[in-house]
Amino acid sequence: MRLEVWVFLLALAGIVAFQILTGEINTKGLLCGNGKAMKKSGPVSPARVQLLVSTLGMAFYYLGQVMTDPTHGLPDVPASWPAVLSGSHAIYLGGKAYARWLGKAK
Repeated sequence: MRLEVWVFLLALAGIVAFQILTGEINTKGLLCGNGKAMKKSGPVSPARVQLLVSTLGMAFYYLGQVMTDPTHGLPDVPASWPAVLSGSHAIYLGGKAYARWLGKAK
């Protein structure tokens, strides 16, 4: 079973990587802001970067926990994670709301 899971995950990662490289999955603008926010902060949005990094960091940490001891099922999610992830999303959405409603007030 363990070998089958590894083969599945590696095949899935390979398919996604191949589609990103061939352009089937469009990643243009993934980390870029739009409108006035893009003009102010440049082509890369810091809020989008921190949201992506925090989400992927937590996902890979949890995957590492699963892989270290797969015999006991899924490990518990640390109690602080929902708050940290919610805070990360709140920063992103707060920036979007500010740019939409208060950014036009000038």
